[in-house]
Amino acid sequence: ACPWDAISKQENGVVTIHEAKCQKCQDYLCMNGCPYKEIFWNSEAKAAQKCQACLPRLENGIAPACLRQCPGRMIWIDYLDNRDGPVYKLVKEWKVALPLHPEFGTEPNVFYIPPLSPPRLDVSGRFDTSQPRIPNEYLKSLFGHPVEQALDTLKEEMGKRRAKKESPLMDTLIVRHWPELLGPFTADPGEVLVR
Repeated sequence: ACPWDAISKQENGVVTIHEAKCQKCQDYLCMNGCPYKEIFWNSEAKAAQKCQACLPRLENGIAPACLRQCPGRMIWIDYLDNRDGPVYKLVKEWKVALPLHPEFGTEPNVFYIPPLSPPRLDVSGRFDTSQPRIPNEYLKSLFGHPVEQALDTLKEEMGKRRAKKESPLMDTLIVRHWPELLGPFTADPGEVLVR
């Protein structure tokens, strides 16, 4: 969508915006064209911007700030071809981590585990087990039809854990040691960035 070729995908998969090129255009074509609605206009910089996955940190072997700061330990980073890593297993083996809007064909490098939601509450405040709070149709609109299998797998594995059975998937999702999230980006920002 960018007529100035200001947007590119790096070899490591990070999509970046070259701000100097972007400043030539104020038609917001990239914002309108972004299928994920990730791009925003920064009026101070007079350029379109988006998350660049803390690219300078990645280049120094440091995980992005959002990952290192996430109190819920809900973000993993790794290369998808690392067969021993949790990202590969969540995406390729267990197929519970899915890309948003696969119908766009953008081959994104970000995957999400769709949310399991409790049942809705009826008017009296009791659980209505006939419907989840997040409608399955809405989840299908985000992740496509594979979301049904992903949700079934997650429910099945949670059931195993409740029954005191083994579940490598649940063991992966319940991060007990935060360095497990960092993939190959284990450098300490305090040590690397001070150099």
